[in-house]
Order: sequence, then C-alpha cells, then structure tokens
Amino acid sequence: MSKADAQLLSLDLTAQAALLAAGEVSCTELIEQQLAAIAASQVQINSYIHVDAEGALAAAAQSQQRRQRGLARPLEGLPVAVKDNIDVAGMVTTAGMETRRHSAVASSDNPAVGALRAAGAVTVGKLNMHEAAMGADNDNPFYGACHNPHRHGYTPGGSSGGSGAAVAAGLCAAALGTDTMGSVRIPASYCGVVGLKPSWGAISTRGTVALCRRLDHIGPLTRSARDLRLLLQLMSGFDPDCAQSRFIQYAAPDAEGLRIGVVDLFDATDIAPDVQAAFEDGLRVLVGLGHQLKPLPAPAFASARARRAGLLMSEAELLVEHAEAWAADRSKFSPLLVKLMSWAEGRSAAELAAASQLADRGQVQLQQWLARCDVLVMPTAPQRAFAFGTPAPASQADLTAYANLAGNPALSVPLPVAAGELPAGMQLIGNVGDELTLIALAEAFQHAIGWQPALPEACKTWWPK
Repeated sequence: MSKADAQLLSLDLTAQAALLAAGEVSCTELIEQQLAAIAASQVQINSYIHVDAEGALAAAAQSQQRRQRGLARPLEGLPVAVKDNIDVAGMVTTAGMETRRHSAVASSDNPAVGALRAAGAVTVGKLNMHEAAMGADNDNPFYGACHNPHRHGYTPGGSSGGSGAAVAAGLCAAALGTDTMGSVRIPASYCGVVGLKPSWGAISTRGTVALCRRLDHIGPLTRSARDLRLLLQLMSGFDPDCAQSRFIQYAAPDAEGLRIGVVDLFDATDIAPDVQAAFEDGLRVLVGLGHQLKPLPAPAFASARARRAGLLMSEAELLVEHAEAWAADRSKFSPLLVKLMSWAEGRSAAELAAASQLADRGQVQLQQWLARCDVLVMPTAPQRAFAFGTPAPASQADLTAYANLAGNPALSVPLPVAAGELPAGMQLIGNVGDELTLIALAEAFQHAIGWQPALPEACKTWWPK
C-alpha cells in the first residue's frame, strides 16, 4: 500500500494549492497519496461508490505538465469528488440506487463539475449517498453504509454523507453534494466540515438525478470557509439549458457590525442541550467579533410542518423521476423507499398543491426573520451524529429546510467542541445573493476560534503508514 501523508491531506484546498504552486509537492504525488488514503479508508468509512484511479492519475500528470509550463489554472491538480447523483462524464450516476447500478456512463459533466475540471481540478471519483437522496443517515442498503470518520458505526448525515465524510477524513480537498432540505449542511455539521447551500439557481442542477426541483441545490463541502469563495465563483453562472437556473448577483461581502438574528426556538424544535450549549458559545464568539445579537420571535409556522411539506413534494417527484424503474421492478428499491413512494402514490393533486402552499409559508417565515436582521444564525442540526440502528430523529432537517423552501443561501460552519466529542455545526442564513457575506463571516469565525483543519482522531486506526 502506498504512503499517504496525513499532514498534507488534512490541509484545506487553499493550503494544498499553495504547496503545489511552490513545487513542494507535485500534482502526481498528491493524487497518488490521495488514492492511497481512499483505498485504505473504504473498509472503515466507505465514502466512495466509484474511484477512477486511472483517470485521476492521467489528469494529475497533465496538471503537472501545465504547472511546469507556467500554465496552471486555479484548481490545477487538486483532488475533488462528486456525490453520485451528479453527472461526471465517463462515470455511471447511480444516485445510490440499485436501479441505476448498470446504467450507461454519463456523456457529459454537470456544468459545475465541468467548471471545476476546466479549472484544473482532478475528479477522483463518485461519493456514497443516501438512496435517491431521500434520507439523512446514508445507511445505503445497496452500496453499504457510509460511516462518520469521527466515530465508526455512526452516521455522517445525509443525503450527501459520502461528501461530508470524504472531506472530513482527508479523502478529497473538496466535494460536491446536493441539498434539498439540508443534505449538504447536515453532513457538514455531523462531520465537522464547512458546507454551503447557495441561492436557488446559482449553480446549475442540469445533469443531476432530481429529488425535488423546487428545493434541489448543488453545493460544495470543504475543510475551511476560505475555500468556498473560489469554488462558488467557478461553479456559479446562468445556464440557459436548465429551467432551475437563475443569474444571481452576489453582493459585496459585509462581515462587520452585522445584526445577527437569533430565533427563539425552544418550543419549536427539540434541540439537544449539548448542541444548544455549543451554539451559545458560538454566539459569544460572534459578539466578540463586533456583531450585535438581535432576538427574533419563535416561528409562527413550525419548522416540522415545512419539513413535511417538502417531504411530500420530494416523494411525489420521485415517482416522476424514477417512473420507468418503479413500473418495472419495485424489488430494486429499498423497503423504506417503496413505503415512501407508495404513500405519495395515494396522495391527491389537491394534497400536493397544499404542500406547495405550506412551502410558501415556510418561505415567508424566513423572509420575515431576515427583514429584521442581516444574517440569521441557528444550529445546523438539532443533534449530533447518531449510531446506525438508532431511529433517525424526525427533527434532523427542521432548521435547514427553511432555506430550501425560500431559496436563500445557507452555510454550516463547525462549532468548537471538546476533544473526543462529535462535531456540531452553526448555520448562517442570508438573503439571496449574500453568499460572500456568509463566507466572510464563517471565515472570521474560524479565525477567531483558531480553527485548523485536522483529521479525526479515529482515522489513525486505518490510515496507511
């Protein structure tokens, strides 16, 4: 087994790029070490569904030649990985489903993937996910459970669990995920990394397996907030071939003297006491940075109702997205997904319209809060990661669903936790186009707490020597 330098692979994308630019490590060396770490991790973490070792090494060699000729692009030679419901040319897009295991390979990249590859990124493979993106524990019955790198046997969150786990464990410099009601931010929170759900339409979703077109977003996961600025810039842009694409004008970052909205959530959702305590510590850091906390009223529209509305919309759209496979052989769907889709089959058009109206109420609720502050701050998830075999908390997406219903940008940044504790996240939500302010605020927060990317202690048990 090849050697993998834990110190190198734990660095964030920005730091790895600096080492490549300085010639302290070559693109080929970086990818070789990345592949060695991935191979060693699979038994314990299982974050990848497919690894394209041959393609990655060929791309790394080309990137090294470009660097030697002085033609390096912004992401030249940096390893990225992609959730397996997003198309990468030459790779099968399974969406974590048995029905798609033997599908033809994608003929073209999703625009965001294409933009990263055009910037020099090396796509090392496709990442594990919850079946059809319909869930948040990534206990996949067909491709195996993906484990939290901080604690084996625990969920990394979902549905982009492979993305969160791979970034946290140093198995790629950055990953792409999709977020329908929190599926980028929940894994970011559970795995202790940064995850951004941009404004709806900012990143084209063409070339993805949809869950719910009104709610779906593509977003990056990274080890530090500073990495997001470049990735967002590269992946954003209006796509005339995508009905969900919008031109988003990003506002200039403003991270000084912000009014930080804090909602009274005590009776609205069941937040674990330890998560609430970590969140309150995070609020004190924001105050120390010169921001003003602004108390906001409890939700008039309960987050659980918003989440359930989004769930019905997603279940109904699954029936359309997977109609052919659903009609052919339901045994290739997990029993849980069969239950969810069968339930949606029995709903009326009026019930679906009512769910859409409930989603509108969730959007209004978020707009009302943001009208009274600059950035809304709340825990990302009401709990930390839980063990497989434990029922998934119904409240997992209660605090993340609002931003999907409204299409607003939201970012999860790790909170400081004691050694040996599982991670927890703080969610920052802004107005449409406020991504750069959220990123700047998260970066300032990480600087204030002395955040340094590091591999989870549990990774030492399988890391290649």
